[in-house]
Amino acid sequence: MDTVKGLIRTQSFWIFIVVALLGGLGAIFPIPLLGVIIAALTIFGVSLQGVETVRAQKELDRKHTSVLKEIEQAREEAAQQHTKAMQEIEQAKRKAATQHTEALEEIEQARIEAATQNADAMQEIKKARDEARAENILLNANKFATSLMEKDELVTEAVALFPDFRQREYRQLGLEMSAAVIGNVDYIKWYSMKAAGYTFEPPLFQFPLEDEERTFFIDHAISYLTETVLNSATADAQGLLYLACMFGYLHRYDEMMRVLDKARQISQVVQIMKDEFRERPMMLILVGACGSDQTKLERLRITLNLLPTTQQYFYKYAKEFPLTTHQLPAPFIEWIAVRKLEIAGESGTFIIKITPPYPSNQEKVDAFFVGSNGMPETIVPVENRVSVEELYSILTSSFILFCPIG
Repeated sequence: MDTVKGLIRTQSFWIFIVVALLGGLGAIFPIPLLGVIIAALTIFGVSLQGVETVRAQKELDRKHTSVLKEIEQAREEAAQQHTKAMQEIEQAKRKAATQHTEALEEIEQARIEAATQNADAMQEIKKARDEARAENILLNANKFATSLMEKDELVTEAVALFPDFRQREYRQLGLEMSAAVIGNVDYIKWYSMKAAGYTFEPPLFQFPLEDEERTFFIDHAISYLTETVLNSATADAQGLLYLACMFGYLHRYDEMMRVLDKARQISQVVQIMKDEFRERPMMLILVGACGSDQTKLERLRITLNLLPTTQQYFYKYAKEFPLTTHQLPAPFIEWIAVRKLEIAGESGTFIIKITPPYPSNQEKVDAFFVGSNGMPETIVPVENRVSVEELYSILTSSFILFCPIG
């Protein structure tokens, strides 16, 4: 049916119909030139048919080309869609891989955090256990140690176990060892032996340090106090004073003064000595580190904020000496002094003891000091007492008067 419709639509089909009709008419009626017309029409129809064939072929080729283009376009679109799909698939794979990696990282991070928390918890438990053990060791050190050396061993063990105690305990050890050197006695050993039943009656009431103990205490006190006081952000005047005394005991003058300069910026050094009830031995140590060098002594005097020993000050101090506040029978005025180098006799630092100017003695005084051998050495004898002014002249001719000890 489509073929018939296609024939009817062609011009050559109708020309051939006309030729067929003319041929039939020529067979019935002899018409001149009819054959020529039929031949011409036949040729025209054939030509027209050829043209239509060519046109149909071209149309067919055009449609074929169009179809091929559509197919190619479809293929390209399909390829693009495929590429896009593959890209989306690849992107999805990468995203999935990333999510998987992130998930693994989160799992690993969670595992690490859990492990860290567990380690922290175990560390806290260990720290608490170590702290308790260290506290117990320190309790034994403070209650049951029989000597300062034994206490040092226990404290060192506790500090190694729990370092947070280092600052507090080493500072305290430094103070106690310094006090032992200043007082020339291991107070822990003294109390331990006394508790064990030993009696310390005169003249054996003291228990002096051995040379090995003294060296040990000085070295460790300097180490402990340098760390916990001198080089600490929380320096205190008490610790600095004890450290200065240790340097002074070793005659390390420059280091002693450096520490005292720092201490006086915090508090009055002499007042701390009095508060510690060690003014006398501490002052002797500090003055002893200066030797007979007046420049050093003057610098120490300024650092300690002490008045210079002028005649007026010496006289005023002697006249105003509060007799009623001192215990009888020997309320001496005591003055720390250094024998001058050019003067014969025992050199060093001494405490000159002066009988106060009692009205019963016509306000005259005598004086002496105790040498290193423990024997008194008379400066002004009792039977030849002199005035305070005369005593000042006698003393300053042989000594550098530093300060009184009240």
